[in-house]
Amino acid sequence: MLKNYLKIAIRNIQKHKGYSFINVFGLAVGICCCLLIFLYVKDELTYDRFHTNVDRIYRINSEIDWSGQKDLMGASNLVEAKEYAERIPEVEAFTRYKSTALVIKKGEEYVNQYGALFTDPGTFEIFDYEVLDGALDGALDDLNSIVISRSIAEKYFDRVNVVGEELTIKLEGKLEQFIIQAVFEDFPINSSLKPNIYFPLEKSNDFNRFKATPSMAWNSIGNTSILMLKEGSDPLEVEKKLREVRLELNPEEGLWVRDIVSYLEPLKSFHLNTDVQGSGGVSNASDPTYSYVLGGIGLLILILACINFANLSVARSIPRAKEIGLRKVLGAQRKQIALQFLGEAFYVSVIAFVLGLILAELLLPTFGQLTNKNFHAGIWNDTYLISACLTVVAVSGLLAGSYPAFFVSRFSVLKSLSGRVKMSGRQYLTKGLVLFQFAIAAILVIGTIGMNQQISFLLKTDLGYNDKDLVSMSIRGSEKQANIVTSALAKDPNITKVALGGDFSSATSMGYGEEEFFCVVSAIDTSFIDVLGLELLQGRNIKQTEDTYVRGNDTLTNIIVNEMFLEKIKLDGDPIGLYITSGGDEEEDAYRIVGVVNDFIYSSAKSGVSPISFIAGSAEKGSFNRVNVKHSAGYASEIEGKLTDAWRKVDPYTPLSFSFVEEQNRESYFDEKRWRSIITSATVIAIIISCLGLFGMAHLSSQQRQKEIGVRKVLGASVRELVFMLNLSFTKLVAISAIVAIPAAYYFLDDWLSNFAFRIDLGVLVFLIPTLITLFIAVLTVSIQSYRTANANPINSLRDE
Repeated sequence: MLKNYLKIAIRNIQKHKGYSFINVFGLAVGICCCLLIFLYVKDELTYDRFHTNVDRIYRINSEIDWSGQKDLMGASNLVEAKEYAERIPEVEAFTRYKSTALVIKKGEEYVNQYGALFTDPGTFEIFDYEVLDGALDGALDDLNSIVISRSIAEKYFDRVNVVGEELTIKLEGKLEQFIIQAVFEDFPINSSLKPNIYFPLEKSNDFNRFKATPSMAWNSIGNTSILMLKEGSDPLEVEKKLREVRLELNPEEGLWVRDIVSYLEPLKSFHLNTDVQGSGGVSNASDPTYSYVLGGIGLLILILACINFANLSVARSIPRAKEIGLRKVLGAQRKQIALQFLGEAFYVSVIAFVLGLILAELLLPTFGQLTNKNFHAGIWNDTYLISACLTVVAVSGLLAGSYPAFFVSRFSVLKSLSGRVKMSGRQYLTKGLVLFQFAIAAILVIGTIGMNQQISFLLKTDLGYNDKDLVSMSIRGSEKQANIVTSALAKDPNITKVALGGDFSSATSMGYGEEEFFCVVSAIDTSFIDVLGLELLQGRNIKQTEDTYVRGNDTLTNIIVNEMFLEKIKLDGDPIGLYITSGGDEEEDAYRIVGVVNDFIYSSAKSGVSPISFIAGSAEKGSFNRVNVKHSAGYASEIEGKLTDAWRKVDPYTPLSFSFVEEQNRESYFDEKRWRSIITSATVIAIIISCLGLFGMAHLSSQQRQKEIGVRKVLGASVRELVFMLNLSFTKLVAISAIVAIPAAYYFLDDWLSNFAFRIDLGVLVFLIPTLITLFIAVLTVSIQSYRTANANPINSLRDE
């Protein structure tokens, strides 16, 4: 019997190639999307799970109250982990990470290297390392010993067996020789910790300084500390003891450090916890919303394909009415007929699964680029993923085939044999499924157009300064030689302006009256405002090298502020000469406003405008870390060579680091552009699947109404009238689906836009244009089939009457 069912299924697929293609192709695309998206979601959800002790590993985080605003930081100081390990019995091991920038000599060149960390030997006890060469025990006992990853070994030696070899490294401004003691295998892609080089923590000058001044150590938060608890330990109880140790070692009342709350965050939550700011050695968290959105899109596309399958299977069962009637006459029971159609559905699902699997493997590199991931293993090697998706396919085939199977098994014998079986009734389920399909498609179209408009809006947003023909060059490590760089660049006639400044990475608490807030502080020279094209609205420019104001026994720092700064202190009058405190518990004035510039956006339009203050910097004191260069139009291709020549005058070892500011600003929207591409791709797929199903339904509807159409043509109906008639029912469904989609699309789009400081207004056109696009595509799809039916010779449909 099963063999007979299989033969019939194959025969039907071959006989009706068009419908078979729609069913198989739609399911294959849905399965392909599910495989790719499930691979992404699995990668996200299994971050760091490869470590044996993952359930016992925690990071020490800090909760800090900044004048009533609580911040969660995935960081701590460099002393507390060791103190906790000595005083809390539940702590089995600890390690600390302090990131550092360095340069490694490769041949005659010097290369910037990332992923370098100062650490404790405890890292080798807590995490799982596969040793490729050497041994980890005692590997960091010597201050000039290092442990490196496979990537570093192959990058600098083209081999893995390099224990005993030396690397010339510029570390903290000094060139030294380091001996390799061990080589470990690279951590998997889905690891929050991606180390390349380990140095002994004692090698860090900062660490040694903090050891010498314990009172400063507890206040210096900015490094990663990891604890591994003993089996069966309760992390909540350990957190209470963290507090006790902190207070015990800082007994003096009123200390700021006593207000910091240390708590434990499990390793398994690092990757998807965006509430916590990252720290050295641990990669930034990924927004779990992306996983939810992608997972939802994948399931929706599979659901759309299943809807097509169910609708077309029901519609295709009508021409098979005589076959069903004959089977019943010969003794077939209802459950046998239902089983036959379920078997055919499952057979089509298996074919679609194989094609979807092949398609997913072919599209994996493209999908990796879209999601900014590198899926080395591929899909074929992931048996868990394939098994899970095969289960989904089996369930999908069962669900999609159940409705047509039980629908056709109810046909009466007389109607089946007479050929009078039709899609009777109002067909609420079929129409509802079509409506659902196009509602989803409409939501995606609205989302795509809304995202495009928002990104275009961001790219056109006035940043408040002129980033055209502007280059920003890093001079970290050579701040005191900054004047040498600027003097060398100023000699080039194609370089019109040069200024020294900071990178807006530091902030301090400031106050005025009852108002207190955090303000970005950046050191600049007298040319900075002119180079960036800022507008000095009030007061004067900053003075060269030093700009202070003596008032009695106090020396105040003169500052230039932006308009947002004035909004924060809620000042209506003249701000020039205003005294500003340093915030916190300080009551003495520390700053004096001498000028006001316009608001500007120094990062991207996503973050909006922040309060900013400028102070006079000094190259001799190392206040600057960037050189801002304005060059003539068309000189961009030659500017790198000029910057390199100037940089080599002060640092022959560190590679040049610079960026074109205009290009950098555009690249700051990389994530938004990437998700726009993903949503656009999903929209195209959803529309294709929906239109394939609509085309098939329109064709079957037209076939069932052939005689009616023939009669209408004989009675004088025009082709245009017939096309309108055939389109009407489907057009109504699509129009209703668009109306249903608008509220849902508004909710999701408005929620996404809430992440931006500058955003578009959700006007009527944002919804009207996508609705018309969706309606046009649907009408065009139906019209192709309607026109063919309406234009057919009525003799062919009426000859058997």
